[in-house]
Amino acid sequence: MKRASSQLLLQLLFFGLTVSAQTVSPMIVECGKKCRGEFSITNNGLTPLAVTVEARSFSLDTLGRATNRPLDPAVELKLEEGSARISPKGTHTFAYQMKCADPSCSVVLLSSMVVGHTAEGILVRVQLAHTIYACEKQKDCRKKVRAVAGVTVK
Repeated sequence: MKRASSQLLLQLLFFGLTVSAQTVSPMIVECGKKCRGEFSITNNGLTPLAVTVEARSFSLDTLGRATNRPLDPAVELKLEEGSARISPKGTHTFAYQMKCADPSCSVVLLSSMVVGHTAEGILVRVQLAHTIYACEKQKDCRKKVRAVAGVTVK
């Protein structure tokens, strides 16, 4: 596992220009228990890009590191589409609706894309995150979720 991680980091260094060409916007949103939103993936590269989106719930440890898990049963999420092909220099917007039955929910929408391959033929995949913090009251939702986890809030 460590060897695979090391190889991936090494490949990201070689593919740095390609990796930096893909962007997600906005990265983080806060909303109430019911929210409707969207995020955009931009392909600044010169080749078309296939993107898939996967929803995951997450929790934070006391250092603020996230642990992803399957989507919690308290979260009802509707993605208008789960994948798209983005043309060179193009942007695609993914829309969603989300309801949270718990006092707060933390969800990440991971956009995965293959940005190249190694000389050995191993595909290099990048994941960009759009993070949603949903609380009963939208104001300072992210800060509240971080405080509950024991993360030092600055």
